[in-house]
Amino acid sequence: MTDDVTELVDDLHERAAALSGDDAALGELFTPGFMERHTDAATFRGFLDDSDWEVATRSDFAAIDEAAFDEYVAARTSFPDWEAMLGQASEEWMARQLVG
Repeated sequence: MTDDVTELVDDLHERAAALSGDDAALGELFTPGFMERHTDAATFRGFLDDSDWEVATRSDFAAIDEAAFDEYVAARTSFPDWEAMLGQASEEWMARQLVG
């Protein structure tokens, strides 16, 4: 059972990374409630818009330097880096799927 959960979380991480740049899909993962609890932005789109990067596509998001984005996440959220933020959002998304 633990292996199944680990595999599901890993799959969610991969899918979330692939969704980066897709506002509708990211909105499902990074809900307004999540953003309000953990960041100083109301939406994930607003979080990106407030950054120094121009993010209009998945490739724009993928082109952001990982260390620089980790610093941005650490400065603007309750998370130390992007991986931690993505992991928490994935866990909350999974919990919503299980109950709803």
